[in-house]
Amino acid sequence: MLSKKSTYVSKCLIITAALLSVLACSLCSASTEQPKVVRIGDLFANTYTSLDPQKGSFGWYTSTIGLSETLFRIDDSYAVVPWLAESASVDGTTWTIKLRDNVCFSDGSKLTSDIAVRCIERANKVNEKSRMLKDASLAVVDEKTFTISTPKLLPTVLNELCNVYMAMVNLDTSKDLDNAPVCTGPFKVDKFDPGVFVRLVRNDNYWGGKVNLDGVEGLYVADADTLSLAFQNGEIDAYIGPTTNDLSIFSASPEKYNVVAIPASRLYYYYLSMERIPDKNLRAAINMSINSDDVCILLAGLASPTVGAYGTGTAYGKITKHGFDPVEAKKLIEKLGYTIDENGYYAKDGKEIELDIAYYAARSIDKIVLLMQEQLRSVGIKANLRVTEDPDGTYMSTGDFDIGVYCMTANPSADPYYFMERVVGGGKYTSGRYNNARAKKFLEQLYSEPVAAQRAKLAIAIQQQIVDDEAMGFLAILNKTTVMRAGVVNCSERNPISFYFLNAETALND
Repeated sequence: MLSKKSTYVSKCLIITAALLSVLACSLCSASTEQPKVVRIGDLFANTYTSLDPQKGSFGWYTSTIGLSETLFRIDDSYAVVPWLAESASVDGTTWTIKLRDNVCFSDGSKLTSDIAVRCIERANKVNEKSRMLKDASLAVVDEKTFTISTPKLLPTVLNELCNVYMAMVNLDTSKDLDNAPVCTGPFKVDKFDPGVFVRLVRNDNYWGGKVNLDGVEGLYVADADTLSLAFQNGEIDAYIGPTTNDLSIFSASPEKYNVVAIPASRLYYYYLSMERIPDKNLRAAINMSINSDDVCILLAGLASPTVGAYGTGTAYGKITKHGFDPVEAKKLIEKLGYTIDENGYYAKDGKEIELDIAYYAARSIDKIVLLMQEQLRSVGIKANLRVTEDPDGTYMSTGDFDIGVYCMTANPSADPYYFMERVVGGGKYTSGRYNNARAKKFLEQLYSEPVAAQRAKLAIAIQQQIVDDEAMGFLAILNKTTVMRAGVVNCSERNPISFYFLNAETALND
């Protein structure tokens, strides 16, 4: 059996061989000056079997690598601002969007309102996450202007247009949307090996000005340890999401690495299965057994504390909950007729409380679930851990768990509706099968409420209902932590949204 050190060395050799293979084609055509290419690693690239930004979660990846762009985007201060669009205006339930004059695709063709309308309509059809504009009517006004009319008042149309699946793609000239979509970003596809690597080259037709890099290379990396070692060995130039151990290593060598961590919107949280744990008191006991403050201590520097789904500094992040209380948790369990058995676990009629915790290992979740397991054990609750590489394709869709741990960007479009709709409204992300009429009523009101202060109150009410029903647990807000080796700059590291990464200003300095 290989030692842990030998395993790491083997992994590094594998990733080195893959990178050398990818680099060979790029360098063979180089002139006397070596091309400036930034190499990034990704733990989820094996699930990116397509580069079609409008399908599934693929747009997340195409956005991070600088391939695709949207009409509007979220800026560093969390405001919605024009990107490929020039402006927007609203009259009742109709929005008028005007495109920039100079936007073109990587093949030199112009972005027109006809293409924009067809992209939005296609995203509504092919992406299950695209829900907000499914019933909207779109119409071309002129070559650079179109309208979006919704059946009822929808104040968040521009927020929706920030989502990655609303990327603009030339549907007429893209001969292979899965492998070589023609987009507007600073880079275009050179070679794509699904689930293994992608190689991009500079888009010389980029509408947004000079593109500093000659290209980008993205590689799938099997686990966080391998990614860290590849970065330290100089085989990866930058990535988002180091582990706690990585953070301490990189921060200790500022001459070699640049580490930037900012408060963001990615949430660590878990679902409790309403079907498999129907007793509210037992769910309450489980929630009282888990100390979310310990999660922030465990992830020192990587996460910030939270009470609800959003940071406590946001207008819609101020809710109340009972918090960590193991003494009260034991009282609740004992009121249900359970007693501690010879193994130290609560049992009734010879059957122990035994929970199945489903999780995936990225973003330090493997460490979090070990902490949760120990916290539950200390109260007298047995918990078994079950890991998967693809949470969306397994337990998040099936609801097959007692506790399902997940990490999601709860606020990708600068509005609370996105996350609230997913965990309350039904569908894959209502994974715990939570169904509360009052929460759904608040959600329906949130949909059309135009006043920001009232939207915040409704979002707070929904979160409070979730907490009062003991349906979920909110653990921490993951900071967006970008690590770059010396010389790599401008990786959108000050932007709180993690699907903004490589861009035209990203540079590799000598």
